[in-house]
Amino acid sequence: MEPLLQLPIKNNKNGKILHITDTHLFANNNDMLLGVHSNASFLAVIDEIKQQNKQYDLIVATGDFVQDGSKEAYARFAKQINTFDVPCVWLAGNHDNYTYMQQVFHQYHLAENKVVLLGDKWLIVLLNSQVVGHAYGFLPESELHFLRDTLEQHSDRCALVFLHHHPITSSCHWLDQHILKNSVELEKIIEHYPMIKGLGWGHIHQQRDSNWHHCNAFSTPSTCVQFKPECYEFQLSNEDAPGWREITLNTDGTFATQVYRISHNLFKPDMSKNGY
Repeated sequence: MEPLLQLPIKNNKNGKILHITDTHLFANNNDMLLGVHSNASFLAVIDEIKQQNKQYDLIVATGDFVQDGSKEAYARFAKQINTFDVPCVWLAGNHDNYTYMQQVFHQYHLAENKVVLLGDKWLIVLLNSQVVGHAYGFLPESELHFLRDTLEQHSDRCALVFLHHHPITSSCHWLDQHILKNSVELEKIIEHYPMIKGLGWGHIHQQRDSNWHHCNAFSTPSTCVQFKPECYEFQLSNEDAPGWREITLNTDGTFATQVYRISHNLFKPDMSKNGY
């Protein structure tokens, strides 16, 4: 595992994180995911983020980078992220080829660090919940031990933890079949360590914000297709646009977070699809 990454906060006060997830890119620009050109929707998200002209200290990307399993699609992601000139840390989703990710992201200097010390106050920890060949997630004991050990080593900081799979139910029966299967083990750690202020994930292609014990728990929209909330069976959203999340880390150990979506949504899914 790579050593920790230590970063200053650019404005010397509040840190800013850009959270991007579930890009589902292709090598071929003409390929679509559920009726959406996900390469184009990703570019639209990147363009709109840049238009906001905000200064970020860190980008956190939480998996499902590609849909076709290609190195070319991983390179598409890395090339766009590098235009920000901001360190980017990443983890694997259920659709990802971890070997290809490592090879390509290394070429483009995307940091493989799973621990980030941001400024004097904040600790960022990334967990690998990928189970190769399955859509659901699981945190092996090695990841749980890594989390506990990292929290103990940096007990003077406030922590944000990221993974790909959702550890708490989404209110979508079909999605919750692909939840983090041993979320109770993660929950025990959260209960034991009040320094964990936030927990973030992707995977469910929806915005959700809730509380899990003392922790603010949230999911971030995909940069492409969105899944309709509160559905028993698979259903796409024709209303929710591709998006991203901004996280502002305060020096007093609190944080604020806001989801943004592209303002002109030209990326409407094929509503006849009943799965993927």
